[in-house]
Amino acid sequence: MKCWFERVAPTGDVIDRPEGKATLVFGRSSKATLVFDDALVSARHCEITGDGVFWRVKDLGTEAGTRVNGRPIRYPRALFDGDVLQFGLAELKFRSEVRADDPVLREAIARDPDAVEPWLVYADWLLERGDPLGERMAAARAGGRLDHASWLGPLGERLFQGELEVDWHLGLARRATFRQVVGQLPYDWHDAVSTLLRTRVTQFLRELVIDVPRLRPGPGQLQMEELVDAQRLIASLPSLPSTLERLSLGYRLADRPQALACIEELAQRVPRLRGQNVFQTVRQAKLRVLTTADGARLIGVSEGFRTLSAVTRVRRSTPTHLHFESPPGIPFIADGNPCHFAPGDGSWKLFAGRLRGEVRVNNHTTSVYQLLPGDLISVQGAGTFRFEVVP
Repeated sequence: MKCWFERVAPTGDVIDRPEGKATLVFGRSSKATLVFDDALVSARHCEITGDGVFWRVKDLGTEAGTRVNGRPIRYPRALFDGDVLQFGLAELKFRSEVRADDPVLREAIARDPDAVEPWLVYADWLLERGDPLGERMAAARAGGRLDHASWLGPLGERLFQGELEVDWHLGLARRATFRQVVGQLPYDWHDAVSTLLRTRVTQFLRELVIDVPRLRPGPGQLQMEELVDAQRLIASLPSLPSTLERLSLGYRLADRPQALACIEELAQRVPRLRGQNVFQTVRQAKLRVLTTADGARLIGVSEGFRTLSAVTRVRRSTPTHLHFESPPGIPFIADGNPCHFAPGDGSWKLFAGRLRGEVRVNNHTTSVYQLLPGDLISVQGAGTFRFEVVP
């Protein structure tokens, strides 16, 4: 997309910006991209960076400062069509063919959620308008503490109780999981999911996990008809995020793999799902190794993952030495009562054992975890792992 600067003061030529990703430096130095012969301008005064569509400016620590629309900027700030950039005696009006309104920025993020620039520009756009969501995203960028519960409305209490787990990115939800908390009764997940997807912080949600088999009322195995109904319900929600890439309606263990593909309505609503399965029967469960501490020893790990057997135990010999074992016997009373994984009730569980307090799942600590695909498991001082299943 074409963009350029118009010289307002001193008057002069139009400064074209290159297409594509670029970084420009304005200053008095002969090595600057654009040189300004002005004693009030530093050698390297301000920097303009962009991805070819959206552009941002930051002051390079100058004494005189850089202003946008007359206001000094302390942090990098997005440039929108019509903004006036000021430093020294120079005034440059930024012009762009890209409309910087909410739908345009939202669509840019949805097209490529991994691209950093649209996220930052969207936060700046909200912040310029005094939107509290922009302030939240700015606080997240600065590493400040955020109040998540208030932004989730009536679901805030479920967050505290562990029934709802959320992974955050720049103050917005990236992954959300609804699960049954051990010892508590299931609830109606339909209303909870609908409420969650109506909140502003879930507008760019990429992964949604709903443990339907244990959240639905009534005993017995989940039937295929119920799964189809669950998919139809999700497909009918009015605020389904276009960024959604993975949808899981729970899983169960079975001798033979079966899969139920996304129904047509759901695939049309959310093209990024690419028709992937939303319900899985599991042939194999494994831990994907994400990080390991120096000196940690992982027995039986190959190609970055550890396959879980019927009982896989985890023990610690030193603060950084972690051992995986799959011995026979009863793990509850076996040597040292170590942490262990085990299938049961149509799912996998993690029993913390003597590692309770050191083992966390999705940043929660308890004695028994009901594991879902994608859960993040961390062992303090040893490593982090992702629980995965092979349908």
